[in-house]
Amino acid sequence: MATCELKGELKYRDGQTNQFTVKVDDNLKSMISGVKKLSADISDVLTVLVEQEKGSTGNIKDADDDDEDDSDEEDNNTKKGTKTNTEPPKKRKKN
Repeated sequence: MATCELKGELKYRDGQTNQFTVKVDDNLKSMISGVKKLSADISDVLTVLVEQEKGSTGNIKDADDDDEDDSDEEDNNTKKGTKTNTEPPKKRKKN
């Protein structure tokens, strides 16, 4: 069986590139596992970059915290008696 290569390239904001290569056999099963490996390798590098970016931005709240705050506000609005209209608007009559 012939050996093939799957290649990927990650280009950073500063123009620097990082090459990823996975050797696979010449069959579909091997290629699928190679694509998964390539994806995992690139994902690991991207995770590190995201963590570095979070660390360099200072004390910014996580997106999860924002979602939780929004859901609390929605809960408070429904508890206070804010009525949401679930009916469609009534049809207008032509004069």
